[in-house]
Amino acid sequence: MYIFQPSKGSEIIGTEMAVEESHPVKCFQHCDRNRNILCFSVPEICPLCGRNTRETESRIPPYVIPTPFVKARNKPFSIIIKPTLGTFLQNYTQTSNLHIGLTDSEGVTFDYDEDGVNINAPGWDQCIAIAMLQSPDDTAFSLRWDETLRRESKDDCWTKYRYHEDKYNCFDFVIQFLWKIQLHHTNPCLRSKSAMCEELVVEYTRRAGQYISLYRHISAHRYLCQMVK
Repeated sequence: MYIFQPSKGSEIIGTEMAVEESHPVKCFQHCDRNRNILCFSVPEICPLCGRNTRETESRIPPYVIPTPFVKARNKPFSIIIKPTLGTFLQNYTQTSNLHIGLTDSEGVTFDYDEDGVNINAPGWDQCIAIAMLQSPDDTAFSLRWDETLRRESKDDCWTKYRYHEDKYNCFDFVIQFLWKIQLHHTNPCLRSKSAMCEELVVEYTRRAGQYISLYRHISAHRYLCQMVK
């Protein structure tokens, strides 16, 4: 379960919805300092005390919990991850296959599948993005990233004929690009494809899974009352 622990002075923030069918998850405290109420829209009647939430003051006003899912075009210089089929919020399970790609300096997506290298393909509006650029002012790195990504996307080693679902796939495309710009020297998670999967991809999707569980509970029951630890 996704655990979110606000303080009474928490800032009220907003977040852009990742895709049209998703809803921002709101969190507030109405009457009990030990319980958060999480929902898409604030219930008219408090599920804890039975009073009208519009006529009584909340201990902590509703604010939006940041979603782990983003539009790839808003996340340049990133590894991007999504389910192979469907979306994270609607379809993802622990046994789902994942698809992985990259973005350039302008958020253009690059990924590799049975059709070869896809550039700016649809379907990346609800993804996980892992930023790889440490300093936004590193012009040399930015140029090297874009030039290498463009060159790699045209290389004959990434044709559709070489693609293999298990042995030569989107993960190979991403890790070999990251090796070519030598990020594995500064990020141990990138030392091998298995390390990238186990130490980076799995970790980010595990965190996202907590949010997904929360989201689906609210979808089914309208709200969730959660103890503050």
